[in-house]
Amino acid sequence: MSVRLVIQEVTYTVISAYAPHAGLGEAEKRHFWESLDEVVRMCPLDHRLLIGGDLNGHIGVDVAGYAGVHGGFGYEVRNEEGLYILDFVITHDLVVANSFFKKTNAQLSNFHSGGHSTQIDYLLILKGDLRTCGDCKVLTELTCSSQHILLVMDLVLQRRVTKRVTPIQPKIMWKKLNGDKAETFKTAVIERVDAEVDMASHDDVDQMWNCLASTIREVAKESLGVTVGTSRGHRSDRESWWLSDEVQSKVALKQLRFGELITCRERTPTDRTRAEERYKEAKREAKKVVARAKEKAYEDLYRKVESKEGANDIYRIAKARERRRRDLDNIKFIKN
Repeated sequence: MSVRLVIQEVTYTVISAYAPHAGLGEAEKRHFWESLDEVVRMCPLDHRLLIGGDLNGHIGVDVAGYAGVHGGFGYEVRNEEGLYILDFVITHDLVVANSFFKKTNAQLSNFHSGGHSTQIDYLLILKGDLRTCGDCKVLTELTCSSQHILLVMDLVLQRRVTKRVTPIQPKIMWKKLNGDKAETFKTAVIERVDAEVDMASHDDVDQMWNCLASTIREVAKESLGVTVGTSRGHRSDRESWWLSDEVQSKVALKQLRFGELITCRERTPTDRTRAEERYKEAKREAKKVVARAKEKAYEDLYRKVESKEGANDIYRIAKARERRRRDLDNIKFIKN
């Protein structure tokens, strides 16, 4: 049985399952897990997934071979039906929530029959949602039936705070106007202005000025480039001054590996593990390159600041820091 709940703009798919008991045949067990697999695959990727029920298996105390999905706090010894559960959990990037909280045997066992206690009821959640799980235990004083004891899980549901993204106007990167680019910019402006003058005559001074300003801006955008981004989180309209071609290539590779990891969810565990290793390696390389680029950029900055030409930079940095401390930003004065 599958139920979808919308809680604070987040959609949860809750699945209740009842697996065949150990005495039934292999074909019936395989049919159950294939059916459950089909139901889980129908769940959209942007939904939170919760699976609970009587899975009729023992995952045991031993974590061997299932680290990351088995928390190490199981009950008794793992059996063949428990392997079905753990293999299914790995396939769909889930975790057994019962096994991640240290409890007494009385709070772990949830099935009593003939004076014997065992654990066959489980709650499964996505690995990425484990942090939202506050607790998972058996309520020994409450029974669901004559043999099953109520198993509960506490989830912390946080409201998603949506920040308003204010689009910002792209800005011309005038800081690049030096060296060869300054000469290229100057030549391009002269050629474009001469062409504009030849094509039309402007009797109005304002019209002439607007045409000249528009020409200069267009040439600057083509030769110097413009910034991109939004105002969320930080001033992303400012280009990172320590970026280099090597940094951009490594970051692009990391993003590519992450995309491969996301699309690898429905493949075999071997392919998913390989994709995860490639992403981790690309992430490590990107962090190293970024650290080296920042270190080199700061060394150059410190060297420049200590020189005579760096006095203006010190004043500019101090002025920017003082402006950020103001209660009101971007104060402008109009003098009559």
